[in-house]
Amino acid sequence: MSYEPMDVGPLYGGDRPILPTDRQLVVDLLTAAHADSRLTDWDFSMRMNAVNAARTFDDLIPLTRDLMTP
Repeated sequence: MSYEPMDVGPLYGGDRPILPTDRQLVVDLLTAAHADSRLTDWDFSMRMNAVNAARTFDDLIPLTRDLMTP
């Protein structure tokens, strides 16, 4: 799995700081994906660590990209 999306960065607002509510939305999405068995225990743990370390949208976007349906 690649965590390097191409449509992020300052041009797309990816350098904006995240708010606690942004972080919580990602936590909720990851928790639901884990409960649905779309994430392994290891992947869930790694992504949750990354969520806690995130400071900008560029940090969060790659953590959920593969969980979104087109």
